[in-house]
Amino acid sequence: MKKEKTFDKKNIIVTGAAGQLGETIVNQILKSGGNVIAIDISTQKLKKISRKNNWPKNKVLCLKVDISKAKEVLKKFSYAEKKFGKIYGLVNNAGVSIFTNWKNRTEKEIDHVAKTNLKGTINCINQFLKQSIKNKIEGSIVNVASHYGVISPDPRIYSDLKRRNSEIYGATKAGIIQLTKYFAANGFVDGAKVRVNTVSPGGIESNLNLKSKNFIKSYKYRCPINRLASTEEVAKPILFLLSDESSYINGHNLIIDGGMSIW
Repeated sequence: MKKEKTFDKKNIIVTGAAGQLGETIVNQILKSGGNVIAIDISTQKLKKISRKNNWPKNKVLCLKVDISKAKEVLKKFSYAEKKFGKIYGLVNNAGVSIFTNWKNRTEKEIDHVAKTNLKGTINCINQFLKQSIKNKIEGSIVNVASHYGVISPDPRIYSDLKRRNSEIYGATKAGIIQLTKYFAANGFVDGAKVRVNTVSPGGIESNLNLKSKNFIKSYKYRCPINRLASTEEVAKPILFLLSDESSYINGHNLIIDGGMSIW
């Protein structure tokens, strides 16, 4: 008997699809039999990532979307439904940060992070829920927060990095965890049948942080597993929360940080 794949041609929206984690999420969904509406604010990056992975056009629809604009989200989510059919899942992976010193924080920087991480997430959840109610879909949303929405960055481990996690980044990620609780409570009201959960990753290996020997050494010291995560180690739990295998999990924040937040 042929084994049925997890998503079996179900359509899933992934925001921030051209990013390091987003690319892996898309690939994992495709491996699990799903189709993807790959969303990013950069058309150029989407095209580059699509060519790199040879994403088939009949399984991946690439769309440029500024998620901070509600009307644009409505238009593109509706277009995706017309092109691919009913949408069963949403991964709110898009996010931005800034890395300047808090002493020099500008209002423009605060607005930039807040409008993408918080406003953008709200816009996407709202539209997905409306379409799910209309189509009578039993769906699933996974929001990508951060363990820095639960704990504060330790400034001592960033000694040789110009890129330091900011206060506004952590504040917005904490906000995403709260949004998850709110929408988990409202995901089964007024005809909706949508579970909402969060993953909160710790540090993920990248070309930027691997160049910093002091950061890597200090981070490993703080983390019980003694290393950073791979993108696959974050993407696979996301797929679990998207799938029917987690059918009774709702409103949960799954921290994926190798135990760093236990201290």
